[in-house]
Amino acid sequence: MKNLIRLSVVVALLSSSMAAFAGEAEDMALAEKVKTAIDASSSLKPFNLKVSSKNNDVTIEGSVNEGLQMAEAGMIAEKVEGVKYVFNNIVPKQ
Repeated sequence: MKNLIRLSVVVALLSSSMAAFAGEAEDMALAEKVKTAIDASSSLKPFNLKVSSKNNDVTIEGSVNEGLQMAEAGMIAEKVEGVKYVFNNIVPKQ
């Protein structure tokens, strides 16, 4: 009986770890999709903006020359399939 309980605990821990890993992989994939979409803009690619994701919420960080570029990055990110919310932490220099 003790072995069955131990096995159940191990299975539960492994399942939890696998789910967390799957969530992290999905977050990384979404961040990469958003980064690719932003870098497709010739006006944004030179700034090498940082993109991260957690639970389908995307955060964009870095600096750009002007506010219009900041807005453009946010609008591009919002259009990527799977993005729930965008935290636009870009700082315009002007």
